[in-house]
Amino acid sequence: MIHDIVIKPNNSLKPEWFTQTIVIISIPSILLTVILAAKGLWMVVPFTVLQLIALIYGFRKYQKRANWTERIRISENLIVLESGSNFCEERIELPRHWSKVELEPRADRLKPNRLVLRTGMQTYEVASCLTDSERIGLSDRLKTLIGPVCRTPNI
Repeated sequence: MIHDIVIKPNNSLKPEWFTQTIVIISIPSILLTVILAAKGLWMVVPFTVLQLIALIYGFRKYQKRANWTERIRISENLIVLESGSNFCEERIELPRHWSKVELEPRADRLKPNRLVLRTGMQTYEVASCLTDSERIGLSDRLKTLIGPVCRTPNI
């Protein structure tokens, strides 16, 4: 039996709205720049260009983060962790029988807990985009699916 858990960040801006949002934000700035440049204040043009470059760069970074996906596949013998934007950029295979799920609290209470999978001395953080309450729920679910070390549950 294979269990498949897909984790994606909660993004309020849909991918098809990126271009429209950039255009709507840019229009007032471009209009103001054209009006000021027509009156002889041409020094605003380079700053407007820099502003638009920064805006587009920020939206592209946001878009890449919006497409981030983590997948945890739990089979009879293996736990496969896949992560990346739009496709699998990183793939890690762990033996299910020797793996353990831990929820590590941070020393600083303002930072979120870490959900990690441990196999021997190797530690892999998962679900970093989730809230603490979601991470706790996922931790409980993973603990029932993976089980304690050396005792794999039959689910």
